[in-house]
Amino acid sequence: MPSVSAPPRILLVDDNADNLVLMRLFLDSDYRIDEAANGREAVDRFAAATYDLVLMDLEMPVLDGHDATRAIRALESRENRPPTPILVLTAHSLDEQRDRCREAGCSDFLVKPVRKAAILAALRRFLGRDTAAPDTPVSAPDRAAEPAACPLLVDRERLRQLLPLFFDTAAKTLEAARLALDQGDLEAARRQGHKLKGSALSYGFEEIGLAAKDLELAGEAGDAPHAATALDRTARLLQEAGGKLF
Repeated sequence: MPSVSAPPRILLVDDNADNLVLMRLFLDSDYRIDEAANGREAVDRFAAATYDLVLMDLEMPVLDGHDATRAIRALESRENRPPTPILVLTAHSLDEQRDRCREAGCSDFLVKPVRKAAILAALRRFLGRDTAAPDTPVSAPDRAAEPAACPLLVDRERLRQLLPLFFDTAAKTLEAARLALDQGDLEAARRQGHKLKGSALSYGFEEIGLAAKDLELAGEAGDAPHAATALDRTARLLQEAGGKLF
């Protein structure tokens, strides 16, 4: 009998629990998946096991995606390992991150919101898998409060089962952003806005994602009043979306 090869082993690296769950839904059961909640944990896991591909978030606590990628490349060099594909997932713009990602040693990167079709296409390219990706547009949905209508290319009912986790994580993210603003820490507020922006857009909540982007930009500009206004708007949209769905 012909030998059956084991499914590729992938390391998912993201500090957002809801993003990790959504990525598992995208990948379904075709891959062996391990998770890491920050860059340091990712490097430790990579040192202890062999992976076929790494999906790496950029903005994370402890060690960010750039430094984690550099550490992984250095480890591969020391141990004479062949380079493992490292695909960065980022909510930053393409032009903003292109040079930094390449300098860090990333193989490629995907801009959030990342749809299932884009993920599967990237995996086929780097792993040679034959998984078919539907020919469906991967642009962000127009109706932010109705994620079931957006082209996430996953089973809609299974997606809806993930929404309580998204709303819980988003509420905690906004709570952390509000605490940061109360303490005058605009950089921390910016990070929380960035975090929610990527997550909300990935789940199809465009209005929430854009409001979180306003929070991110206000934090980056050091504009505390604008950041507070953006935070209140994001919280209101989150509450409204949750009420409509549940």
